[in-house]
Amino acid sequence: PSVARYAMISFWLASSTASAAFLPSASPTVPLELSRQQSRPLLRMAASDEPAPRVRVELVAQRSAVGSLTAPQQQQESETAVGVPPPSAAVPEPPSLAQRARTPFIGLTVLATAAAVGIQSKRLYKQKVEQLLADFAATMMAYLGNDAEMAATVRSFRQQLGPGSFRERMFTKFVTALVNDKPLGVPAIQQLKKTIELMKLSEEVTAAGFADAAVELSKKPAMLGKLTFLAERAAPAAARSAELRAKFPNWDADTVGTLQRAMLENLYREMCHLLADGSEPPAGGDVLLLSPADCARLMSETQAAKKEAIRVAAEEEEERQRKALLEDAVKGSEPGGRPGE
Repeated sequence: PSVARYAMISFWLASSTASAAFLPSASPTVPLELSRQQSRPLLRMAASDEPAPRVRVELVAQRSAVGSLTAPQQQQESETAVGVPPPSAAVPEPPSLAQRARTPFIGLTVLATAAAVGIQSKRLYKQKVEQLLADFAATMMAYLGNDAEMAATVRSFRQQLGPGSFRERMFTKFVTALVNDKPLGVPAIQQLKKTIELMKLSEEVTAAGFADAAVELSKKPAMLGKLTFLAERAAPAAARSAELRAKFPNWDADTVGTLQRAMLENLYREMCHLLADGSEPPAGGDVLLLSPADCARLMSETQAAKKEAIRVAAEEEEERQRKALLEDAVKGSEPGGRPGE
């Protein structure tokens, strides 16, 4: 009976101590140790060697019983599930040959459509630009001599053409129209020089415009010679840079030089011919790059030729009258003729 009573008292003390381990208590009499290294819970009771009877209880729980002590990341990793399709699920079939060929075909179709749209847009843009350049040249020719209107025309068409460098092409169109539509003379040279100033063209851009115009007029030697004549007097440095005298397909430099000199002297003689005998040489020799001595010489030669032409015309008229009188005399001496007829 004493042994049984001792066992009951010991079991009661162990139960009380185990319950007190989970309560907020400062009593260190019976420590509680939790271990996660065992696979099943184990309650172990041991007696202390101290004089007062003490019981040591260790509670070892499974890992799942102390889940609140597990790190959140480890708990999240443990809850990760991998889906596996059931055995009855159908296996996806690989794409057919038609499906595989359809994808690159669609891509090629999209690329071809985009390329066609781009080509069409580029063609329409070029047509618009060419039309604007032609309108610019026509407008400049209409207002030729009116500096204010010409300057306004340059600004207006520059805005209509939009971003980009169009000064060279605008100048080329103007020069080509000037050569084709206006007669050779001092006014044409002055207007060409004024236009270069209004458009604020550099020597390089002016030379490029002359060169492009020479290409357009290469099949018309007379117009190409006219362009060379105007350019060499309106912008001599740019004309030299453009090498206009080398643009003639069938003539060498000496031939071109001879023709240009003849064109110059003929133009000034025409100007001198309009003046009366004894007049001063006409103005414009400096624009034509003629020296005063050449102007006087050409004036003298022109007046002398004019006098000679007048003399020859008078002699021809006198000879015509003499022949007419002789014919009348012959007719009057014939039988049946009346004298003086």
